[in-house]
Amino acid sequence: MTFYVIADSACGGCSAIAAQLGQVLSVPVAVRSCRDPHLAEEFPVLAGEPACARPLAVYGGRLLGGAALMWYGARLLTPGRRLAGLRLAVEVFRLRLSR
Repeated sequence: MTFYVIADSACGGCSAIAAQLGQVLSVPVAVRSCRDPHLAEEFPVLAGEPACARPLAVYGGRLLGGAALMWYGARLLTPGRRLAGLRLAVEVFRLRLSR
């Protein structure tokens, strides 16, 4: 099952974080731009959701954001990459606070 990250391609920090997820998660990661006009067609769970408003992911047909996104991300960390995952989580919070 692929972990789809919905990232704002116009945001350098968001794109960098999304790219790093592939290095710390044990499942395949695909990054999709929230500005893609066909995103809602591909992921019906995004219907009515302003995709660029906050960090989002789609995993197993579920839309993940906020605490649920962090929880699922923590559960999918590759063993031995927990410290890198923690640094990435801190970067997410730092980026979120700066917006």
